[in-house]
Formats: sequence, structure tokens, C-alpha cells
Amino acid sequence: MKKMGDCLRLCLLLSLVGLWTACADDDYHYPSVSLEFMTASTNSNGYLQTVQADDGTVYEVMNAVAAPHLAADSTLRIVANYAREPLDDGSTGALLYEAQTAISPVPCAPDAFAEGVKADPASVLSIWMGLDYLNLVLEIQCADGAHAFHFVEERIDDLAPGRREVSLSLYHDAGDDSAYYTRRVYLSVPLRQYAADGGSSTIRFSLRNYAGETETYTFDYSPALSLNNPL
Repeated sequence: MKKMGDCLRLCLLLSLVGLWTACADDDYHYPSVSLEFMTASTNSNGYLQTVQADDGTVYEVMNAVAAPHLAADSTLRIVANYAREPLDDGSTGALLYEAQTAISPVPCAPDAFAEGVKADPASVLSIWMGLDYLNLVLEIQCADGAHAFHFVEERIDDLAPGRREVSLSLYHDAGDDSAYYTRRVYLSVPLRQYAADGGSSTIRFSLRNYAGETETYTFDYSPALSLNNPL
């Protein structure tokens, strides 16, 4: 069983380490820039080597962008402002202007949370299926306190060969933080572990809103067909 410390590692909102790159030339003209969830891979030196967009396209990272703690030979989920630029070999690379790690831990069972599951409220700004991830943009009411996030694996039902139903919920611990302003939070739920023997799974994701109501969102997930438009 995973311990509480393992489950909440790297999931504190105000302790996320940003990935930054800079352009020194003030006269530089920015090309068309996209803001997207992406899956980044690092090289042996802990710098981002490639990024994969949620349409499945893989881009070589054109500029030097360090991963948090220079984590080498690893993958991480990020939210990035980037531009597509041509490379010398005729392919297309990604020039990252700004990026941050997305909150993206593998869901834990309820009994993995030693102090119980916290379900403080949040507002859904957008939620959609990405490439083997369920992407969420939430808004929370906060001041200057740290908020802890995770995902709770409430239940898994195997309905038939190649068919599974997975119920997940949001873990949100606002602590004693006050509600002075609204802040946006980027989260991405890994789903690959719920692939049902090459079939499909129904993913149900729930959270509590600021009206005290439970909101539930339902998606069909298949490893080969996990691309939908945002709600």
C-alpha cells in the first residue's frame, strides 16, 4: 500500500516547480503560440528532449528547458506555451516559451490516505480527454496557503472482457486557506493503467463544487482513441 507521503509527493499547488525559458532579444517577434497539456521526456542531463501533444504528435524541444530537480531519463506532464518551428531536417520542433508541471499523480485507493480523503470544493473550468490522460482546468478560491491535490480511485468494476468502469474523484485539501481570490489549477489524471485488455473503459470523475453539490463527468477511454474536444 502506498503511504500518504508517497501519494501527495509533488502535488502541492504552491510548491510546483516551473519550467522556464527566456528570450533575451526584446525585439523578437513571437510566432503563433499554443497553450496545451503535453507529455515531456527528459534526457540524461535532466533537460526536456521531446514533448508529445495530446494529438499524438512528438516534437523535439528546440531550446534548453530544465525539468524540476533535473530529473533525468523520465517523463512528466506539463502545461506549456509553445510554438511549432521548422528544423533543419525538415521536421517540426517545439520552442517552449513558458511551462509548468501539471498535477498528475496516479490515483490512489481511499485507504492510502492516512488522514482520510479530503474533498474541499473546486470549480471546473474545463475537462476533457487527452492522450491517455483526463485533463482538468479547475478554479479554486484561495489566499496564500498551500492546497494539496490528488486523485482517488473509488471503485473499479470489470463489466465484461475488454470493458471496465472506473470511478475516480478529486482529492483537495485546502487546509486553513482563506477564500480571497480565484486561482487556476492544471491537473491531468493518468489513465493508462485502466486500459481494459485492449478494450475500452468508462471513466467517471467526481468532485464537490462550491455550492456543495457533487459533479460527475463521464468519458469513454480507449488507449487508441483517447482524443476528444474540451467541454
